[in-house]
Amino acid sequence: MEKRISVLWLPAWFPSKQDFLNGDFIERHAHAVSKYADVTVIYVVKNTSLEKKSQLIELVEKKGLRIYIGQYNNGSSFGLFSKFWSSILFFLLQNKIFKLSQKNKPLYDLVHVHISQRQGLFAHFLRIKRKLKFVITEQNSWFMPFGNKAFTKSYFLKKLVKANFKFSSGIHTVSKSLGNELKKKYSFIKNFTVIPNVVNNDIFYLDANITKNELIYFFAITGNIYHKNTDGLIRAFNAFLKNGYMAQLHIAGPNTESLKSLVKDFSIGDYVFFNGSLPYTDVAKKMQQCDAFIFFTRYETFGCVMAEALCCGKPVIGTDIDVLKENLTNRENAIIIENENESALQLAMQSFCDKHINFNSSKIEKDAQEKYNFTTVGQSFFNFYKDTLSKKVK
Repeated sequence: MEKRISVLWLPAWFPSKQDFLNGDFIERHAHAVSKYADVTVIYVVKNTSLEKKSQLIELVEKKGLRIYIGQYNNGSSFGLFSKFWSSILFFLLQNKIFKLSQKNKPLYDLVHVHISQRQGLFAHFLRIKRKLKFVITEQNSWFMPFGNKAFTKSYFLKKLVKANFKFSSGIHTVSKSLGNELKKKYSFIKNFTVIPNVVNNDIFYLDANITKNELIYFFAITGNIYHKNTDGLIRAFNAFLKNGYMAQLHIAGPNTESLKSLVKDFSIGDYVFFNGSLPYTDVAKKMQQCDAFIFFTRYETFGCVMAEALCCGKPVIGTDIDVLKENLTNRENAIIIENENESALQLAMQSFCDKHINFNSSKIEKDAQEKYNFTTVGQSFFNFYKDTLSKKVK
């Protein structure tokens, strides 16, 4: 039996009591990895609701993971000095938790940074002081063409992000598309490893006992976020209804007030239902109940909801961006349409209702579950770790 690797995870996003959905896909990766390696997570976040200049450290034991959540409040929120001081406190709290995590545990074999941001500074510290290699998982959409507009303006963070990639011993991305964008941005990146996001197949699966809907039931997980293009989805659905078709559109996600106003303006409230933010298990139920999942996104680094829909045996009506085409095949598990083309989306919904394409739900589920399950993804990470540890330290 191969020796278990001990890995320290330093995520920029991770679920907590404050936000249970923040980085939930990173937590699922951690659970997949925990089948093959010992994983300790140190997640540090600023919490202005704490008493000023205070700290809070919480240890959570969860499904084989040791998760340390550190919170701090630097007592000020204005000016460059405040940001600098916040970063110092962030680093010091990471180091404090690191020492705490080492009390009853041997030294880690590897450090795993999730999302190349300021937590990478601590990875550099461990690389120099403890001779620990670190790898990076990148999932940030700000590296994608549309998302470049959201890339940090901070000179320090730009330099740090670049240094993180330059001195890492391995780079993992959840899609080939994202990896190629990283190579364009940083010419020194020559190789990257692609491992997809993981789906909990105990929750997301084809449920043969679901009662058939009277009307076609489309489902989308989105909100009033530019790259999700939800207003475009609603306009296309309105045109679909005006053309004499009948269906329901269910939308899960936050920040929907302006979208509700748009539905009201179109007078289609009897056919559009807003579900708000849903827990993971409730999302699965909605996936199982729908006839097709709509993903009218402008850009993504992967698209967890796409994989979840496929694991439920549901075809996806999705845009023709490269990352989706890595996972979707037109007329097999998807109807692929031109990005931002509302007329194409309208016609795709009509084509689906007219049953112009016969989708094999069982095959869609089988293929997806083989690709996105915990065992396959966990084994891929273990191989990634072994390959990294076999290389010379930079």
